Amino acid sequence: MKLLLKGGRIVNPAQSFDAVADLLIEDGHVIEIGENISAEGAEIFDAEGLVVAPGLIDMHVHLREPGLEAKEDIVSGTRAAAAGGFTTIACMPNTKPAVDSSIVVSGIIHRAQYEGVVNVKVIGALSKGQEGKELAEIGDMIFTGAVAISDDGSSLNNNSLLKTGLEYTSMFDCPVITHSEDESLVEDGVMHEGAVSAMLGMKGRPAVAEDIAVARDIMLAEYADAKLHIAHVSSKGAVELIRQAKKKGIKVTAEATPHHLTLTDEAVKTFDTATKVNPPLRSADHVDALIKGLQDGTIDAIATDHAPHAFEEKDMEYKVAPPGFTGMETALGVVLTGLYHTGTLTLLELIERMSTAPARILGLEAGVLKVGCNADITIFDADAEWIVDSRKFYTKGKHTPFDKKPLKGKVVATIVKGKFVMRNGEVCT
Repeated sequence: MKLLLKGGRIVNPAQSFDAVADLLIEDGHVIEIGENISAEGAEIFDAEGLVVAPGLIDMHVHLREPGLEAKEDIVSGTRAAAAGGFTTIACMPNTKPAVDSSIVVSGIIHRAQYEGVVNVKVIGALSKGQEGKELAEIGDMIFTGAVAISDDGSSLNNNSLLKTGLEYTSMFDCPVITHSEDESLVEDGVMHEGAVSAMLGMKGRPAVAEDIAVARDIMLAEYADAKLHIAHVSSKGAVELIRQAKKKGIKVTAEATPHHLTLTDEAVKTFDTATKVNPPLRSADHVDALIKGLQDGTIDAIATDHAPHAFEEKDMEYKVAPPGFTGMETALGVVLTGLYHTGTLTLLELIERMSTAPARILGLEAGVLKVGCNADITIFDADAEWIVDSRKFYTKGKHTPFDKKPLKGKVVATIVKGKFVMRNGEVCT
């Protein structure tokens, strides 16, 4: 089967390529990139006026399977990924049971191969049951296919266990992903601690809780000479700590989410539980620091932290509703609107942080468009204007702080291994 993408703007950060060209796909691989390509018998897709990019990679997704399928499952989650332009996603281990053994890793991989619409990579737990007491089967999980190790969902308070885990994963050249918040400082906090929380009378989660945890994680990673990835960075203190760590040559990378990059704690004034997330939406000075960190490379990647919940769980009083919301189907539109159309990032920089960098961090053969590579491709209209309607989401989670918001930039098609999995807003499988 041949597919010819005609006249699109090909944006390939890995080779600093940004030009209008044709791209020919055959048998799931890119076989030619150039001008005026012709291919007898090929299906032709008119990409004129559209951006053709290496498939987006979301390295922080909660698929909820096994055990929490009322929130999300592999089928609904991968369909949401396809709708959002993601060709590869990496799922977090805080499921029930936790992804803490090779059999669970292999089970998810197997199910995703048969039921998933996009590529699914698995992140294994650092500790058994994510209880922070005993190391999980790290080596076995990595040999089975886990691309990273994490106890995301909680900040590991056991310093000795984290140190041992970092030392162990360093032997496999595998990153440990941390959720960095000092739990003794956040406890029952529900939003960023600051002027807005004081005005609303809600208990806050201070930014210093993140700063302290990030500092600890960096120090332990330096001691172990291990790869560390800081998930969903949200505080200006954390950004500066990561910046200085990189200058020292410590093996640290970091991600920020579309919502932390574009929203502030002012959004919580609506008391909409779709604005509740950990770490919380912070004040404008923190957002400004995140953007500067994204621009100068301190923050390597943009990841959604897609964390869907059942409707009845979020339809509660703010302080008792669980944190987290859906993110994959709005991510590209939010980032294009808030970062590209404001002149904050170029398209090359944006795609690098949503595709090339996540691939590099997780050690994936992806995030690039060149002859011979897998044809995982995202096609989008950078200027298309649309209104978010969560009722039309493919994900089971319908809560998003961007519902009913206008966005500029929309996914047109998603191609995985040379085949359309989403086209004109409709998932094909």
